Order: sequence, then structure tokens, then C-alpha cells
Amino acid sequence: MNMQTSTDRNLNFDFVRRQVEQPPAWASEVLLSWEEAYPQEKHAFLQSHYWTETGSINVFRVVGTDHWDYQGKSWLDFLTGGKRMQRNLQALLDNPSYYLQPTERRPAIHYNTLDGLSFYVGSDGNHRTCIARFFLAEQQKSQLHDVTLNHYQVNDSFYHLYRQLRQQISLQGLPIQVHPERVQLGREDTAGWKMDTYQTTLNWLNLKTQEEIVLSEDQAQEHLARIIHRMSTAFTSMDWRVRLKKLLSW
Repeated sequence: MNMQTSTDRNLNFDFVRRQVEQPPAWASEVLLSWEEAYPQEKHAFLQSHYWTETGSINVFRVVGTDHWDYQGKSWLDFLTGGKRMQRNLQALLDNPSYYLQPTERRPAIHYNTLDGLSFYVGSDGNHRTCIARFFLAEQQKSQLHDVTLNHYQVNDSFYHLYRQLRQQISLQGLPIQVHPERVQLGREDTAGWKMDTYQTTLNWLNLKTQEEIVLSEDQAQEHLARIIHRMSTAFTSMDWRVRLKKLLSW
């Protein structure tokens, strides 16, 4: 009976054993979570999404993955213990040029980024990315070509403003509901690439009067300033004993 583990099978490859014996300096770095970098709450603040199916990437700028199975693993742990690593290692042995030259990749390898500098593996390509890092390091190369790239540009200032508004509304117990809404403004595209642009506004609903208004980022900033001023004015007009009680409760 063959009781070999994934690690045992992966260590059968000379390539893997070389990495274990002399691991690169980055081998112990762990893969970060794409969901933490781009949480669902931020999606409404997307300004643009650029997609291309024939991009190139510096594999040493891949810092994480969208796949929860591999988040928190080090690159070396993933190489030695990945359950589907064996067949990808065999493919490397059979055709090393796959990682060295532009070629059609089926299935495609997907990467996501927010800033164009730090990348996360998307819907496919985790095992091949891991192998590419170690293999290209041996070859003294860095670029993997013909990969699918998704670049998401988020309006972080508006997102943080929205969170501040919600915090102040909750803190002051105001009868207000506020939620973001995103609309698509346009698209540019030709074969193999596209870029969508978006605009975000905040819907501001007064639950007492049922009055609803739509706020731009500048208008939302003005509303936040008014709310903070309102709290400051109300606080300074309180009796000192009430102010002390409020401070202690915070």
C-alpha cells in the first residue's frame, strides 16, 4: 500500500529538494489574503477595472492569493506540500520553457492587483505561480508572460470617509442610513483588453423625515464636518458632570 503524503511525492523531484536544501530568502514569506486587501465593502468604491489576457508579471511581486486553502502558507510549504503540486512539477520537468517563453496558458493564470505593484493569484494559477518563483529564481529571471491581469483602482479616500460617517452616525445615535452606490460610466476595449470606469455616490436617508439625498465625495465630507461640529457643540454645552460621564463611557 502506497502511504506517501503530498510532501513525500513532491520531494521526489530534484527541483523541490534543491529548494529545501538551499531555500531563497523569500521562501518563508506567507501568502496574504486577497479578500483582506480588497474586502467586499470596498467594491462599491471601485473607480476603474483594467483587464488584459496577455499581460506580463514579475512573479516576485506576487504576495498572496484569492484561494483560502493557500493563504497563510509559506511559499516553501506550498511547494513541498501542495496537493496538486506533483502534476505541475512533472509538467515543469517535461516542458521548462513553459515558464520561460510567452505561450498560450490553458487554463489561464490570473492575477489581481490594487496598485500595479503587489499581485494576488486570482481564480487559477496558484501552483504554477509557486513553481515559477522558485524556477525563475534559479534561472535568474523574473517575468512570466501571457497571463491574465485584473487591476482594480479603488477610491480609498471616499471609502474611509464613508466609514467615518457611519462611525459618527452610530456614535451619536442619529436616525440616518447611508450606503454607497456605484454606477458604470464607460468602457474602453479592443481585442484582449478592456477598462471599465465607475462613479460612486452615497445615498443619505433621514429615517425620521424619509428625505433621501445623493452625496458626492465633497458633499459627504461637508456632512461629516457638520456632524462632528454638531457633536462638539452639544458636548461643550453639557453640564461638566454629564461631560465627564460621556468621556468615561467612550
